[in-house]
Amino acid sequence: MKLFLIIPMIFLLSGCPGGGKSPSEYRGVFMQGNVMCFSIDKKDIVDFYNIYYWPKRKYTQVKATSNVNLSYPDSCINIIFKHGYAYNISYGLNGKYYYDKFFIDNDGNR
Repeated sequence: MKLFLIIPMIFLLSGCPGGGKSPSEYRGVFMQGNVMCFSIDKKDIVDFYNIYYWPKRKYTQVKATSNVNLSYPDSCINIIFKHGYAYNISYGLNGKYYYDKFFIDNDGNR
């Protein structure tokens, strides 16, 4: 009987795995032509970013950086996206984690 009480107590006291990093929130990026901005507010600071897609089921990193402190206009990058693929972006803004995902069709529209 004591065993049935001890096992749930162990799970309650151990907490959740992977602690420390808060989960990402959805936040879109601004795109116009070949320019993509993580923020257009001069007060916002970009900490890192990672842009990737999966051609033929293979993780492919398009562009990435880490440990930076970029504010507008440096929070904008020039990038050419290949048409016909879905892209994922993860980035840090003001110490919080965000993501965006989108598809570029064969005509180049998002």
